[in-house]
Amino acid sequence: MSLLQSAIRPAARLRFAAPVATMAVRQLSFKPIYTAESTVKGARNGHLTTKSGSLDLHLNMPKEFGTKGGPGTNPEELLGGGYAACFGGALGVAANELKLKLGADTTITSLVSIGPKPKGFQLAVELRVAKTGLEGADFDKAVKLAHEICPFTHALKDNIPITTTKI
Repeated sequence: MSLLQSAIRPAARLRFAAPVATMAVRQLSFKPIYTAESTVKGARNGHLTTKSGSLDLHLNMPKEFGTKGGPGTNPEELLGGGYAACFGGALGVAANELKLKLGADTTITSLVSIGPKPKGFQLAVELRVAKTGLEGADFDKAVKLAHEICPFTHALKDNIPITTTKI
């Protein structure tokens, strides 16, 4: 039995208290500046498109899930790329607020791990930050403030483990 099959089996037995309903009108606690619209047909072995047309991607389950894999991307890679880009932007804002000079070739590499838990799956993220030009306390202050600014961190911080490493 593959890792995917063994993890899905308990997840398939989950019962939800009420059916998930779609809302006719989204009610948000903030005024959006921008809303991205993405559509996936076929789940993890499907196809992703965006309303803007900027993404048109095949999706495939990684071989590590016991599948044959494929040339497409997956949700973990997409989350990782989005988080790395967003955190990099937040780090730039943080450095500016702290009056620090961030290196032009600052690089954020994200590692998004997925694994089974008793009912379903869980994620963990490591952000590897390189070439910032910041050292010691300056680096620590900028990273801390970047996490306070970054909306991806806000969405994930109390839900999954997030570590930040200087490399």
